[in-house]
Amino acid sequence: MRTFFKVFLSALAGTWAFFFEYLPPLRSVRLPYDMEGYHFPLFQYAFLSLKQGVLPQWDPSIYGGVSFLANVQTALFYPLTWLMFLTSWDKELLSYDSLQKLQFLQVALAFTLCYLWLSRRHLQTLACVLGAGVFAYSGYLCTQLQHFGLVGTYAWMPLAFIGIDEAAEGRTWKPLWKVTLAAAMAFLAGYPPTWAVFAIAAGTYALLRDDWRRAPLLAAGVVLCFVLALVICAVQVLPVWEATQFRDPENRYGGIQDPMFFLNYLVPNYYDYAIDAAVQPFGRNDLFYLGAPGIAGVLLAVFTRPWRPILPLAGVVAVSLVFVINPFDVVGSSIRHSTLLPDLLRDYYFLAGAAIGIAGLTAHGFDRVLASHSKPAPPWALALTLLLMTLWIVFDLWRWTGKGFAVGWASLGDTAIALAVFSLALWVLCGERNQRRRWLAVALVIFVGVDYKAFGTSKRFDASAGTALVYSSSEFPAMDPEAFEILRQPSDYRVALHDFGPPQSALRQVGWRSPQGFDPLLTSDYRELGERYGRWVDDRGFSLDLLRPESLQVFGVRYILLGDPAADYPALRANPLFRSVGSDQYYYKVLEYPDAKPVYQLEGGKITVSNRAADQRVLQIDSAQGGLLTFAEAWYPGWSALLDGAPLQIEKWEGALQAVRVPAGAHTVEFIYAERLLPLGGAISLAGLALLILHAAAGIAAASPASRLANQSGTDRRYNQ
Repeated sequence: MRTFFKVFLSALAGTWAFFFEYLPPLRSVRLPYDMEGYHFPLFQYAFLSLKQGVLPQWDPSIYGGVSFLANVQTALFYPLTWLMFLTSWDKELLSYDSLQKLQFLQVALAFTLCYLWLSRRHLQTLACVLGAGVFAYSGYLCTQLQHFGLVGTYAWMPLAFIGIDEAAEGRTWKPLWKVTLAAAMAFLAGYPPTWAVFAIAAGTYALLRDDWRRAPLLAAGVVLCFVLALVICAVQVLPVWEATQFRDPENRYGGIQDPMFFLNYLVPNYYDYAIDAAVQPFGRNDLFYLGAPGIAGVLLAVFTRPWRPILPLAGVVAVSLVFVINPFDVVGSSIRHSTLLPDLLRDYYFLAGAAIGIAGLTAHGFDRVLASHSKPAPPWALALTLLLMTLWIVFDLWRWTGKGFAVGWASLGDTAIALAVFSLALWVLCGERNQRRRWLAVALVIFVGVDYKAFGTSKRFDASAGTALVYSSSEFPAMDPEAFEILRQPSDYRVALHDFGPPQSALRQVGWRSPQGFDPLLTSDYRELGERYGRWVDDRGFSLDLLRPESLQVFGVRYILLGDPAADYPALRANPLFRSVGSDQYYYKVLEYPDAKPVYQLEGGKITVSNRAADQRVLQIDSAQGGLLTFAEAWYPGWSALLDGAPLQIEKWEGALQAVRVPAGAHTVEFIYAERLLPLGGAISLAGLALLILHAAAGIAAASPASRLANQSGTDRRYNQ
């Protein structure tokens, strides 16, 4: 444990130095895209709900409402999320800085666990540092920083590999508790496709790690650990499972066979990734730059014998690349008839499995070189090495500040020069001894770190200039304050987003509710409803037909938000159906539909709303005839209704919304949402956690010095007999 904290604190310091421009006190750039637009609003919503003493179960802001707990990307049960919430508890709002800090903490965790895994394989210290550096700071993870759950899942992978190594060497399943812990933490981090990659990579590693006679047993133990991890995560798994029953599966698997895609492992800037460069249609051409250590380490591992120690690592890389490439449709044809696997397996994310294998190969390759006894280099070699390293570091940092990088094939020259200087330094280092060797090793690590930083941070794929937008209760960026003041009032109406309107994530940030959205939990019924009253512009977003009054009335829409470039804004503004709200001098325009109908409707009846909480709506109704009370919230299991405290049957209305039949007179109607499988999932999780604790206790006891000594004594006695 002492070693863990020592390495982790060092990794934290190194990570802060690597990403210093994202963090206080500088904060000149921020993590963009999904982190800012998707993950942060989810965390903010959960944080504010918990501060009010409410477990967030229902999210009313998009699609007329979706299950919040069923969205695994909320990472609500992930322990590191709790850490972020606890450290921010005295604040009114969760800051975006706190989420960025947590993301970079996960990067430091990735380095730490990878280093401990490699050192557990008895490799040279510098080899472990370089291998862990490839895992945590090279192009792949820098590109994925916008995905919170992906980085969280990725960070825990080496812990499972530690458990597999210990189990293989000790001929016992007891150390596999680490596999269970890593798999559980990875799932709760919130990205199942990468968790599936993790499971396949760990299983492959276990199959190849041990003797062929024992390998199937070890692999079976790993499979059971992943099953137990799902049991531990049942509090999250069961709501997710229920949600998948009401949505259309998404076939996201295909295969990537373009050779140019893999070129990005070798060329650091084939596509211009500068933060201020003209936008290019990258497609899938993301940065995966391995850098000098990754390229040299893999080559050294492959072309140096013996091969048996690297076979499990090479196997993980090979299997991962098969899933990435899908050669001859071998994977696609195998999973095509399943509804789950094409939805869960994503070719792109198997690069995470390749990354951990490459990190291991890198460390093994350098270990063989560093352990060799080389003759000292000529005296001039050390001075030349330090001079070349210094010049290249200064040149990289100068370019990183905005002076420009070579683009296209010319960028291959950067790789060649960095690889040449790195190789020279490695040759000199192998001949040095004691203090000079240690200081040269430090210089080599700095050289590699600067190379990774120059090509991997403050780039368009992981950085936007400035700090994140802050949504408050008093103003909305680029919107007329008068219009925002009207919109922020508690309301029984919804807002619709039109062309160039505010980002959908802003709805959750400021408490607005909309029939539109962007989320994988879109139900099949709601998709059909959207087709009737609008059109789907992609697989998750639809546009309402604003000129059909029934389209607005069914969803309870009163306000339309659109941006300045919207081509039809003048026509909509002139249409008698609408009227402008506030000045149109601002970027975001607001139109009001005066004939709007609220989300609660009872023909011939009066409705007064006394509670508008996300998971509880209380209505006071008074009707001479009674009839159908419609509630334009998405129908979903877990909603129940009460009439004066007595259960009331909920019907589907418009195929995807809710309605109840009420009698004449004055009554109180309550709509209450409670995740149906949450209590069962919580009980199962507690039972699974108890099993993990027992397993871990047995494993820790077996790993204690006294236990190891007793086992060794027993082995010696059997040998002597």
